[in-house]
Amino acid sequence: MTQFAKYSSRISFALIALFLFISMEYSHAQVGEVIWEEQFDHMDNWMPDIGNGSWGWGNGELQFYKAENVQIAEIPGEPGNNALRITAKQESGPNIVDQWGNPLNYTSGKVTTRARVSVQYGLIETRVRIPNIDLGGWPAVWMLGTTNYGWPRKGEIDIMEMGHTQAFRDLHDAHNGGNGLNNSTVNQVVGSNAIFFSEDAIVPGNPSGAASLSWDPDDDFCRPYYNHDLPLTDRFLTYRTYWDEQSLRFTVIDNDVEYDLYTTPFNYDSTLQDFRRPFYLIANLAIGGTFTDGYNLGDPNSGAPISLPFPAEMYVDYIKVMKWNGQGEVHFGVPEAKQGTFGIFTDLTPTDDELQAGVNSEIYVWEGTLSGGTIEPYEGENVISWQTNGLGWFGAGVMSIQPLNLFGFGDGFLNFRIKMPANVSFKIGIIDVWGNQQYVDFPGNQTTYGLVRDGEWGLASIPASDIRGEFIDLRMLSYPFVILEVNGASCEFGLDDIYWSGGATAIVPEDTPEALLPTQFSLENNYPNPFNPVTTISYTLPKTTPVELAIYDIHGQLVETLVKSSQVSGSYSVQWQATEVPSGVYFYRLKAGEFVDVKKCILLK
Repeated sequence: MTQFAKYSSRISFALIALFLFISMEYSHAQVGEVIWEEQFDHMDNWMPDIGNGSWGWGNGELQFYKAENVQIAEIPGEPGNNALRITAKQESGPNIVDQWGNPLNYTSGKVTTRARVSVQYGLIETRVRIPNIDLGGWPAVWMLGTTNYGWPRKGEIDIMEMGHTQAFRDLHDAHNGGNGLNNSTVNQVVGSNAIFFSEDAIVPGNPSGAASLSWDPDDDFCRPYYNHDLPLTDRFLTYRTYWDEQSLRFTVIDNDVEYDLYTTPFNYDSTLQDFRRPFYLIANLAIGGTFTDGYNLGDPNSGAPISLPFPAEMYVDYIKVMKWNGQGEVHFGVPEAKQGTFGIFTDLTPTDDELQAGVNSEIYVWEGTLSGGTIEPYEGENVISWQTNGLGWFGAGVMSIQPLNLFGFGDGFLNFRIKMPANVSFKIGIIDVWGNQQYVDFPGNQTTYGLVRDGEWGLASIPASDIRGEFIDLRMLSYPFVILEVNGASCEFGLDDIYWSGGATAIVPEDTPEALLPTQFSLENNYPNPFNPVTTISYTLPKTTPVELAIYDIHGQLVETLVKSSQVSGSYSVQWQATEVPSGVYFYRLKAGEFVDVKKCILLK
């Protein structure tokens, strides 16, 4: 599975001709009413990201994101006006590590509205104040598509970002406030970007097929804004993205003058669906990585040392969504819940709703482990038939293009027909959009969940309670059906008539920002458990309160304090890297105001 992340526009992309810039008549375009406004008086609509991601969130970034580095704070010099404040710090510690456990020297903050607020079309406006970022700071307010596709197929819209390399700034500095002298600093230049998938962009060095609007080696259309007289830091600027079903336009407003960040709006036709789906919002302050002239994760010789002054504070005053050209929608909460019987892959079974391959779902084989088979359907005209490719394992699944809400099936069943040789052991599972996976086993030559292993078509019905486990978010599924085999069996098999049954009519409370707030304190079971050497501890806070999360050994001696700070209401997850302690039983204790809870975990090395 792929880590979705924000990637650098430095990557070499093919086919500049992909960017069809066609003049658009704006005489009839108009800005409509405000349909959603975030004034950052609370964090109800936002969730913090934590950790360092895969290879520094895919860009070689150097920071570790901590929830406590994101707060609601009053803007200096603007009494009574609150903003989202993201603080980057130079700090290290036992839990500030990359994905391999190597120590990191910086922390920062990142928040998203995924599962809480999504936007499709409209004029998106934000007022942002950036600190001195020279050198190595990478602040951004941006959006990712809500689809379950991997990046770049989900689409990316960067409303604003700073910290570009000197080469990028020099390339475009004859325009839009630049002086053509190749002497701009990162504090004097701001840009925007849109990234999407194109098969024509798949070339050596760019296997993902990412096409970037800001990749403009001939300096034809990318127009980042320069201000040599008054740096763009330590003061507020306003950024706008005008977005409808045909075009994207990016601008910045400085001293009441609006500057376009491209020569014309980016017009896309109906073949490019990446920007025709909902997107969720993100704000973060990254450090180093491929976008900047700073060095990359794991290689201090890949760029310049970080000179960004610490602590660095980025303020986002507000985000507004307005109608644009009559278009613009904002959705709150998780997707609409399904009920009754929900088809994943079926022809004749009556269903209340269903996924259709190539329409609202995709059928994927992982890493080329399977190829097409010859088994006839169990029912109807369609079947999933595969032959193993002898790679030592196989994996495949049905992915819903948009997150899928099957919360009402918590007491129901996942049903499927399978024709599999009786001696082959396999697993059936589901995956949510947060990357949580849960599987149940089907050992060879055994009858499991009603599946008779006689080599012919058989029916299995898995209780949702078994396959859900403790951590799957049934409100936000990406894969409602996965098959996995890890023993290297060689076989041909077929799948058919896959569906969920027993969905309740009354699913979940109305998903508004208020309904999404935690209503009580809670400490969840860590995952995985037993573990080696990393486990995740999650908890929720219904209000802002002092929080202390600590680890104790079996004798009650303090081992490590993971959190000790005031935190706003919301859901949090913290990783414990137990690399310096022996195997055994440990206890983790959450103290949040008057609330205290203790749970047990097991470290097995």
